[in-house]
Amino acid sequence: MGVVNSQVPPLTVIEPPQVLPATGTGGDVPGPRRGRPAAVWDLDGTLTRTGTLLPFLRRVAGPAAVVRAMAVAASRDLPRHGRRSAAKALVLQQLLGGRELGAVDPLARDYAGRVRKTLRADAMRLWSWHRDSGHRLVIASASPGIYVHHLGRLLGADEVICTEMAVVNGRLTGALKGGNCRGHEKARRVLEHLHEQPASRVWAYANSAVDRPLLEIADIAVRVTTYRHLTLRRDTLRDDR
Repeated sequence: MGVVNSQVPPLTVIEPPQVLPATGTGGDVPGPRRGRPAAVWDLDGTLTRTGTLLPFLRRVAGPAAVVRAMAVAASRDLPRHGRRSAAKALVLQQLLGGRELGAVDPLARDYAGRVRKTLRADAMRLWSWHRDSGHRLVIASASPGIYVHHLGRLLGADEVICTEMAVVNGRLTGALKGGNCRGHEKARRVLEHLHEQPASRVWAYANSAVDRPLLEIADIAVRVTTYRHLTLRRDTLRDDR
């Protein structure tokens, strides 16, 4: 694994690249896949170094309310399968349910701007390399779209795939719309997007074992670590458009 020149952003592939079949994400017609190459990025721990949800909830509801909501979720007899998603849904319902979207949205927009300033520099250099190479940029995150969409616009993302929240009569219900965009569900939504917008080559970047399904659908699977300074392998940079 050699070090490439300084113009190449520093990240490394630490999972074996997963090569899609010829029809891969490009549809049902045999032959080479067509379309702009795409880079799909997880958010928390990949573009950022830390989680983004709890700081946002503290900003909206206050630290004490967040602690209480998490204590309630921890005390509930939640199903073993999907416990994390159920706890997340319960916390969001307690803290955001009933709030006017018009009141929360400015906080979310401001918060996205703050997150933008703290993104990891090595990831952003590689993000810029993809953008300058004409690749589509996709954020795929389990975090709520109420601020992830704002962050995507700030970064110039072509698509944001994330956990959406239900809104009724201008108010957040606290319920998740379509479920938690995590693990297999995230990979399913990304595949759905790639069927609608085929890509000749797909990179996927993620930091967590739960995102293995996402990494496994990519031509180039990049497992990002939080603190190591990483280097991208030269042979992953070929653009076979």
